[in-house]
Amino acid sequence: MSTKEIQFKHLFEENKDRVFRICCSYVRSSHNRDDLFQEIFTNIWKNLASFRNESHVNTWIYRISINTAINYCRLQNNNDRRCQEIKQDILSEDDVNLARKTILENELKTMFVAINQLPVTEKSIISLVLEGLDHARIAEIVGISEGNIRVKFHRIKKKLKQMMEEQKNEL
Repeated sequence: MSTKEIQFKHLFEENKDRVFRICCSYVRSSHNRDDLFQEIFTNIWKNLASFRNESHVNTWIYRISINTAINYCRLQNNNDRRCQEIKQDILSEDDVNLARKTILENELKTMFVAINQLPVTEKSIISLVLEGLDHARIAEIVGISEGNIRVKFHRIKKKLKQMMEEQKNEL
């Protein structure tokens, strides 16, 4: 196995869950998520030799993931439907957990429908926050100041809360 293959395998293992969650934030169907996931890691493989260690490798992977997801969604022309459902296959199906699962699924669907309606930059910021990144890392990935990230995040939270309430009232 070559050095590049070893490095890629390590990057894949370290980042596959993060990248999958980003895929869930941008596309609806499991088939499209799988396609996007594969496309992201294909782009990581293709660009691995060009990584210059000017930023943290995870920052570089997030940038590739988000840019690939945005381009994928544009090409799929799926603007009205992406981010409307997320599967919760890991939850058990017994009677006690079924009600919890249904509530959680509905809340997640509502949240991702609202996220789907956000402009691209706001969607990227909230996706990275959901990944647990701090404002400094998000600023580095998105390419705007940390202070601007804080302001935008506050506004995005407010907007999402309002959008989710409106969705609940429509039902």
